[in-house]
Amino acid sequence: MRFLLLIVLVMAIAASAAVQPGWAQQTTAATAAVQSQRPGGYRLAAEASPYLRQHAGNPVEWFPWGEEAFARARKENKPIFLSVGYSTCYWCHVMKRESFENEAVAKLLNATVIAIKVDRERRPDVDATYMLATELIAQSGGWPNSVFLTPELKPFFALTYAPAEQFSEIVGRVASTWRSEEAALRADADRVAGLIGRINKRKQTAVEITPQFMTRATLAILSGFDVFHGGIGTAPKFPREHVLAYLYMRAVRSGDPLAREAFELTLDNIVRGGIHDHVGGGFHRYAVDNDWAVPHFEKMLYNQALIGRLLVKAYELTGKRQYADAARSALDFVLSDMTTAEGGFASAFDAETDGKEGIYYLWSKADFDAALGGEAEFAAKVLGVSEKGNHEGVNTLRLIAPVAEMAAASGLDVAGFNDRLEGIFGKLREARVKRPKLLRDDKVIADWNAAMILTLAEASAVFDEPRYLAAAETAMGLLTGKLGAGTAAMKRSHFEQVTGLEATQADHAGVGLAALALHDATGEKRWLELASGSAKVLIERFADAATGDFYLTAEATSFVRSKQYDDGDLSGGNAAALELFTKLSRRDPDPGWNHAADALSAALSGLAQRTPVAMAGSLVAIDNHANGDVASRLWLGKGAVRVAARRDSANRTVRVELDLAPGWHINSRTPSEEFLVPTILTADGREPAGITYPQAMTRKLGFHDTALQLYEGRVTIELPPPAAGVGSGDAPDRLTLSLQACSDSICLQPETAEIIVPAHPRD
Repeated sequence: MRFLLLIVLVMAIAASAAVQPGWAQQTTAATAAVQSQRPGGYRLAAEASPYLRQHAGNPVEWFPWGEEAFARARKENKPIFLSVGYSTCYWCHVMKRESFENEAVAKLLNATVIAIKVDRERRPDVDATYMLATELIAQSGGWPNSVFLTPELKPFFALTYAPAEQFSEIVGRVASTWRSEEAALRADADRVAGLIGRINKRKQTAVEITPQFMTRATLAILSGFDVFHGGIGTAPKFPREHVLAYLYMRAVRSGDPLAREAFELTLDNIVRGGIHDHVGGGFHRYAVDNDWAVPHFEKMLYNQALIGRLLVKAYELTGKRQYADAARSALDFVLSDMTTAEGGFASAFDAETDGKEGIYYLWSKADFDAALGGEAEFAAKVLGVSEKGNHEGVNTLRLIAPVAEMAAASGLDVAGFNDRLEGIFGKLREARVKRPKLLRDDKVIADWNAAMILTLAEASAVFDEPRYLAAAETAMGLLTGKLGAGTAAMKRSHFEQVTGLEATQADHAGVGLAALALHDATGEKRWLELASGSAKVLIERFADAATGDFYLTAEATSFVRSKQYDDGDLSGGNAAALELFTKLSRRDPDPGWNHAADALSAALSGLAQRTPVAMAGSLVAIDNHANGDVASRLWLGKGAVRVAARRDSANRTVRVELDLAPGWHINSRTPSEEFLVPTILTADGREPAGITYPQAMTRKLGFHDTALQLYEGRVTIELPPPAAGVGSGDAPDRLTLSLQACSDSICLQPETAEIIVPAHPRD
């Protein structure tokens, strides 16, 4: 593209950033009068976004995204400067201080461009479109995202953070080039916009979902795995929760030892590392080093939801206390520190205090010793605290080794070591709470809240914790009551009693999945109806009939109507929709859900095969649709059969319980006719020794001349310990259940489901 020449010029020429003569005269008299009375960013003061309000006092004449700004750009024929960020973004704060609070930079911007501020958390559609533009133009992306557009919203130049001097020079070069070579820049913009449009309309040939397909995807993902510290790639290192969810799925479905090792190694290092807030609970967004010791200190709601859910699953799979403790700590942190007065969940905590990143969480050796007194020496060894520090002369807190190793070295058993450690963290909490408070972004975002609701609902069942379920139901009440969840009129965000912005496809899909989690936890039909309503809105307002997938917005909000394929903060919107349709097809008799899932899986399979790391969430959804859920609690028979597995605490007997809806039955283990499908539970292809099935009932049904041996109501199948194939070695505890659900008038297709037996006992 021709404008790439401008990039070279900007980087190569060390020219003054002073405003050229004539630029200042372009500012109208009316604007000058306004500037003399109020800050340039005054239009942002009433926006329902903490991020936009942070910029309301800037001398830059900011506009929110909307027609007022677009019309102004068209009328004055000025390029648009689009700045996209979020309230807890550290480099957004830095650029605000260096450039947007700088009178000289503001004067330059006000004279030459129409400046628009966007909160990416409220406008994921705008964020997605222009982040793709930045990645295409600059070959990288991040926040703040700084994009120059034509008045028709087409991008022609982009960068992320830049220091004030460099940024001023870029603005000046853009302005002068716009005046002298506008046609060339518009041509560049047309080419970028055309490419983005083609990307959003691309359709790949469907790929058959075979074991080989999943094996290739797993190998592609593991090719970038850090075998020493876990995680994908090198610093900066993100948890990549969607990739971990994929590895978990492969571990439990196929028993893949490499996938399981990668899953557990990564979680082990995250739980021990500095990315985990051991003192206050919860997890930071990412680490700036390879071994997870030094975090980038903001805390996002979606990280708590996604990592929390993975830890719950890991605890079910392994029974390891460390996963349960870390999950509870994160969820308790959300309930205590991230819950708004109305019962929703706040978006994030900032990383900095008084312009200094991380100081709320960091410890000098002196402060550490003062807080702990006689425990300081022991704690310093365990948590890696020293006079030198591990980050700019101070310390992040991280467990330097596995708990079992440190307990043995300390002459304590694991329980005693953990108790001592919790006492240390309690003292550090008492000291830390006296520090200046961090900024909390109280904005309630629909799909982020939905992800947290889903995790809390699932955790409530695993931990038998009513508090989690109550919090999840309260938050969903806010989404339905304030945001209109489940309806076409649903909104995306809620802040200070202001609800606004049309919900995205990802919002509707997320709410549907959260509603199904509540349905599974409570059995209440209202949650199934909410999920069904959300899915119907997706099909009616967001579907692309030509490709089988879904747009992110109901209508175009820029020069293109974007789609969300790749995983981002949450899994891609299309992946979430596929999960929703698949889960509905197993809980609701409407055949339309399976048809929608078939079409969407076909649309995603080719793309996911090409970019498995970026679309790990889609791979999970595709596999679950093709091969069924793998879980300790699942549904069969179009919602007529509910299945749950548990391990008794008294004698570790495994029980698989089937609850059949009224009017439905399954055949017994030994049905009366040879052609009937028996109900059978196997492990590794055979029935475990000592398995017991309940006594069948004999019933004569209208469609059959002779009496049948059936199960109805509650059906319990028991496997006494030790059971062959269950709890053997390192393999996941997995059983296979086969059955055929029938009513008095119809029999459904025979079904086979994979059931995870929780490693932890529960009564």
